[in-house]
Amino acid sequence: MSWYRPRNLLATIVMLALIAVGVLAALPYLVSTDLIRARLIQEISNWTGYSVESRQSPQISFFPVFAASLGDVTIRNPWQSEGAPFMQAERIEVDLSLLSALMGNIEFTETKIVRPKFVIDEPIKSLSEIGEALAKSDGRIGDVVREARVAVEANPAKPDMSSVSSQPFGRVRLEDATVTFKRPINGAEEQISSISGVFDWPQTSGVASFQGKAIWHGEETEIDSSATRALLLLAGGTSPLQVNLSSTPLTLSFNGSANVSKGQFYEGTLSLTSPSLRRTLEWSRMATIPGAPIGSFALDASVSGSATRMKLDGLTATLNDNPAKGVIEVVLNQGTPSVTGTLAFETLDIHSVFSGFMPLPDGTTNADAVIDSGFLKLLNLDLRVSTQKATIGTIDLSKVAATAQIRNGRAMFDIGEASAFGGSVAASFQLADEGDGATTGELRLNGTDVNSASIASLLGFGDRFQLGKGTMSLVLKGPISRWSTALGNAKGTLSMRFASGQIRSLDFNGLLSKAKTDRFFSLNEKTDAWLAFDKFEAKANIMDGVAALETAQIQTKSGTLSFAGIVTLIGKSLALTGDFAAPVPAAAPAAGAAPDAPKPEPTVNHTRFFIGGSWDNPFISPIIAQ
Repeated sequence: MSWYRPRNLLATIVMLALIAVGVLAALPYLVSTDLIRARLIQEISNWTGYSVESRQSPQISFFPVFAASLGDVTIRNPWQSEGAPFMQAERIEVDLSLLSALMGNIEFTETKIVRPKFVIDEPIKSLSEIGEALAKSDGRIGDVVREARVAVEANPAKPDMSSVSSQPFGRVRLEDATVTFKRPINGAEEQISSISGVFDWPQTSGVASFQGKAIWHGEETEIDSSATRALLLLAGGTSPLQVNLSSTPLTLSFNGSANVSKGQFYEGTLSLTSPSLRRTLEWSRMATIPGAPIGSFALDASVSGSATRMKLDGLTATLNDNPAKGVIEVVLNQGTPSVTGTLAFETLDIHSVFSGFMPLPDGTTNADAVIDSGFLKLLNLDLRVSTQKATIGTIDLSKVAATAQIRNGRAMFDIGEASAFGGSVAASFQLADEGDGATTGELRLNGTDVNSASIASLLGFGDRFQLGKGTMSLVLKGPISRWSTALGNAKGTLSMRFASGQIRSLDFNGLLSKAKTDRFFSLNEKTDAWLAFDKFEAKANIMDGVAALETAQIQTKSGTLSFAGIVTLIGKSLALTGDFAAPVPAAAPAAGAAPDAPKPEPTVNHTRFFIGGSWDNPFISPIIAQ
């Protein structure tokens, strides 16, 4: 009997294998393709509430899993008779339950939609419209959304979902999908292409997630998102939400909760990084900002808001390697963002930040760039800025308190107070859109107790002035289209008043001597000479790139040196007349003169000369010598 059981077992196995082969061979005849086609169409329609059409018979495969493929599928809104359908797909593939199919039922376990084209022909102005559309549909999704909305309306703060039915949804794979939609602000058509990913929603009462990638505006973007209570979110309630987006222009992460009803609300933590803020804005087509590229940008903050407002609290950000902390609030007013807030920087390169909004000259580039004032109409801005250390080109500032404002076609950057040039300064720059393509600019700079050497270098006078503390004021205003022509079109005033100091490379005694004898000589002949002065004062009116001296005096211990004439600010040429007035001591009274005899009048000797050439290399020519 020992040989019988193995042989009997072997026979049983062979018999079962033959039965299995027979069943598999007969499957195509046992399963009706017409039934599968009809039930597939019916199930998709039941879920979505939309009408479904397919012009091809399904293709059925049994290995490695039992599956059906339905080709040339169209899904259309039942109330839509014209225009592009909601979806057209090359085919829809579904994994089926073989046992259910043999019993005449169709149950999906996984669905793959190949090369679908989705068309949203009306602008979705808010996320709540998606929930509204689902609630109006006749499918099973519409049923559970309506049930959930009843629970939300009964108790918005804490809806009771126990009476809401839970429906199996499953897993949907998208392969090379395209979504065409219209932007909510201007109705412009947009397209997201090459969408491939998995939407997983096992039960409508549970977590829904999507993981995949797509191409938007030419950049591949990876998306990983999940909603813990997705049905509640669609029904107008609040659900925990996570969104992670990664692309070359932008990496973004949100972790919090959201409500997409008509009173949209969200709160959580937001983190984003961008190698170029300009590139990110252009890629998203939120705004086009003129000027030089804005560099790297990173942000971490607690975020809260609605569809029209966003507040970033406890913000830490870095723009062009300038770290800052503060609070920012963004409000959308008829599509135009208004940005308000405060930012405290550790260090701030003012040029690198603001050159992102307009092409600021840096001494080597952008001098001839057209100043595009289009950004004046793109947003409203009211930003308070403070920093312990700041730079504008080669100028160092400290303890800076400033504001940046854009409103009604006018931009203003105002430094209310800062330490610079060895003293304190206040400055403002304004840019205004005057209409018809005309733009005006205005610069104001005031310095108190500042160093004359630093101010002279700023104004382009070179390094001749040393020491000396005083005050200065500069006002320039005029039409502006390019930096290269701005000074030539500006009008304004310049005034300076400095205490004792020195002027390098000025042999004053030699100048007086040569002004009486030589016809023509250079002031740079003796570079190691110095002219010490007790006070320097100058006032000038500026027009068309020329400074006309109203007052210019240098007081020395031996007399007063006065100037009159013009100085060109662009070509740096000089056309001045100079006069040195030296008082002559009165003669002593004659011997034996009466005590009440009139005293001789004091006299003044004048040495007059002409100054020409350039600031860097001035030349002297005598006029009158006495």
